[in-house]
Amino acid sequence: MLNRFNPGRVIAGVFAGLRRRSQTGDEKFDVVAFLVLFGLPVAVAVLLICARVAIDEPEIWLAAAALLVGALLAGFSQVAGWRERILERGRSVDQVRVRALNEAGALILMCIHVSVLGSASLLCVALIEMKDHAGWVDWIAVGLSSIGPASLAYIALSLCLVVNLLWDGFTNEQEDSERENLEDFDGVD
Repeated sequence: MLNRFNPGRVIAGVFAGLRRRSQTGDEKFDVVAFLVLFGLPVAVAVLLICARVAIDEPEIWLAAAALLVGALLAGFSQVAGWRERILERGRSVDQVRVRALNEAGALILMCIHVSVLGSASLLCVALIEMKDHAGWVDWIAVGLSSIGPASLAYIALSLCLVVNLLWDGFTNEQEDSERENLEDFDGVD
């Protein structure tokens, strides 16, 4: 039962996708992308905790999370469609493209998990009464407040990666379409 709530396979998909694409099959782990994608949100959270920032209006952050995830979900259907079309062709040259689309899908789905985490933390911040409380409540508010912006940083960075992967898919489809039309034209007497 609890395995259904385990995001481990999606996380593994993100790590598997963070590779430098290569036609030869020698795809190395992209350390820079990993450090930016995960390091920047952690840095945001640490800075907010060190500065003891508690978010006053979490509703704005919730709206931002909804907009970013909405954009990613809109892209997911396109990713799934392109992936299905490529898999139907069954050509081995398309494996790099399939892996790129798998990365985009994993990033989008991971953003949904991160969005739930960020939204839940911001909802908790909205429910905390900041007046007449013990000092430890302030630290809870600061900790929860740091999760929201860190989550948005992760989602925004993932969105940048997904947009680039979608552009690659878009241009690859155009190249394939042009090549297929030329092949059809060559066969006409």
